[in-house]
Amino acid sequence: MKNNFARRIAATVLLVATMILVATAFGCKEKENANMNKNPVATFVIKAQSGESLTVRIELYPDKAPITVANFTELANSGFYDGLTFHRVVPGGCIQGGGYRITETDQGLSLDYPEGEPEPIKGEFASNGWDSNDIAHEAGVISMARTSDPDSATSQFFICVGSYPSWDGEYAAFGKATDEESLKNIAALGRSTYMNAGSGFTTFPYPLVSIISVRVA
Repeated sequence: MKNNFARRIAATVLLVATMILVATAFGCKEKENANMNKNPVATFVIKAQSGESLTVRIELYPDKAPITVANFTELANSGFYDGLTFHRVVPGGCIQGGGYRITETDQGLSLDYPEGEPEPIKGEFASNGWDSNDIAHEAGVISMARTSDPDSATSQFFICVGSYPSWDGEYAAFGKATDEESLKNIAALGRSTYMNAGSGFTTFPYPLVSIISVRVA
């Protein structure tokens, strides 16, 4: 009788131990899968017109625009964007930067191009034959600027302040900010005052709005 009871206890302990091992292994696997599926996040630190440093975090979607995300990540983590200026604002639409380094001197504004201008990349959007990118251009979305050539994007990007359905499928959107702080800061940047600085800079944010840093992790 005692032996049967002991055997039942031993069997129960073995069963519980096995269940714990299976659950632990499953939990580790779930955690591993979650880490594998985690999208990279671009963290912007931007100097606003008030002089305040604003943080904007944007989740990037390599499954939608892998070439664009890889290009942006390489530029950001190399320090390419650090010190560049937002040169265009569309009230209620977007704020655009990533192409120029603009400083203010006693003689006025001085424009320089960053060193190491990257090569143009494939335009990953529907009208250019890239149907897997269905990101809508709405508040918080980051997308690549380009010329009339669909494969002309290099480093310039814009961050949407509002919704612009006419841009959907025409520009390579590749990420989106979703947290409250980032959306609030993007909205504040979209209210930047601007002037006509000539030479195509008709809605140039002034006082200057500049990128302190961008890193992707």
